Amino acid sequence: MRTQLKGLVKRQVNPAASDAAALRCELAGEVLRSFGPVRFPAIGWSMLPAIWPGDTLVVEHLGQDQVRVGDVVVTGREGKLCAHRVIGTVGDPENPQWITQGDALPVPDRPVNWDELLGRVAYLIRAGKLIAAPARLGAFDSLLAKFVRRSVPAARALVYLNRMRQSSKESVLPCQG
Repeated sequence: MRTQLKGLVKRQVNPAASDAAALRCELAGEVLRSFGPVRFPAIGWSMLPAIWPGDTLVVEHLGQDQVRVGDVVVTGREGKLCAHRVIGTVGDPENPQWITQGDALPVPDRPVNWDELLGRVAYLIRAGKLIAAPARLGAFDSLLAKFVRRSVPAARALVYLNRMRQSSKESVLPCQG
């Protein structure tokens, strides 16, 4: 009994941290609606190979009628920002909901309401280059996503190899003279 209680105490969420995260989500949504695009770094691998950890996401506001299947959208839910692809819609035209899923995840997220949808990923910044967010995966990337979807070690290996490849490019500096 005592060890079970210890485990429960350790798993409690820090209320101040969750309040701060919720505030960040709310602030991101407000900036998108009022001022324009927002940039932030991708930190997870749920969207491999379309979006890699370390890519900068350029997110723009969009209207309810502008959301399309294939768009990578950013949602604010439970104090967290999440960028996943729209794979379908449910609900009526007056009150639509969108089904999203990470390219590298085996199951879709629960439906997203309009008030949870913050914007669409318009561009990625990767290695200093501006890249349009892909509306769908090509054949090779689709195969890679299926592979990653079935194996967490494969995802970790890909992220590690990508990080090593990037750091080796960064360590070679051009001559400046």
